[in-house]
Amino acid sequence: MFKKHLLHGLIAGLLSGIACYVFYTVLKDEFMYDFSKIISAMNLFGACMFGTILASMGYFLSMKLVPKYGEIIFNLVFALLVFASLISPMMFKLPLDFDEYLTMIFPTYAMTMHFFPVVIWYAIRPLFIR
Repeated sequence: MFKKHLLHGLIAGLLSGIACYVFYTVLKDEFMYDFSKIISAMNLFGACMFGTILASMGYFLSMKLVPKYGEIIFNLVFALLVFASLISPMMFKLPLDFDEYLTMIFPTYAMTMHFFPVVIWYAIRPLFIR
């Protein structure tokens, strides 16, 4: 049972990491928004993997501890944590040598990528959890 949850987290992390990388590359190539001084592609992959594996372990624990209400509790906590994580890119101070236009775009760029792991985790959930 735990292996299935762990596999769910790994695959969701891999898929969301790929989605973040594609988004990162498209913005860098097409719109010339280069945020590589702040966050690298490997950091994006690592954050996606960490977040989805942590979510899968949290789901597993919530279902074991409170089987009747575990899913509701997990969904509420997961949603709250995702929205709380949006505070970080909004409050991030960019280096002074950054273009002023890019400093306004960075929060939107980062906040968009915060939702990729969550959306993909929920999208493939029916394949692993019944």
